[in-house]
Amino acid sequence: MAGITLLFASTNLIIKLQKMSKKNYFFLGLINTAIIFALIFHTSCSSNSMTDEDKLLGSWLRSDGNYTITITEVVDDGKLVAKYFNPSPINIGKAGWRIISGKLQVYVELQDKNYPGSLYQLDYDEKTNTLVGTYYQAVSKQTYDVMFEKVIN
Repeated sequence: MAGITLLFASTNLIIKLQKMSKKNYFFLGLINTAIIFALIFHTSCSSNSMTDEDKLLGSWLRSDGNYTITITEVVDDGKLVAKYFNPSPINIGKAGWRIISGKLQVYVELQDKNYPGSLYQLDYDEKTNTLVGTYYQAVSKQTYDVMFEKVIN
């Protein structure tokens, strides 16, 4: 008896599917196509931006002295794992990255003796493989133009 019920139910399902109009099939296909394109677009955007962010990894030497920012990890949520040397280690309070108006930007806020709240705000220049921007020295309340070049090992 169960076999006859199952056969009857599957026959009804096939009949219902056959009665779907071509219009319904069209919309179902359109929705599936939109989902596929959205997934492809999301994947390609994610992979491109990660490639740019990964360019930040490594050591960066300031052009006017022995000041180094070393970035060891770029985290998806906009944080950086970084160290700063002048040439001795200086504590970092916050470090992060963001993309604004298509530009990859880095900020490093120092929190140490003689550096409380001193801040680097830098843009990544892909053509020159440099970080260019400003350094605000909180103690003297002065801002300097700076450039960091990537250290190639």
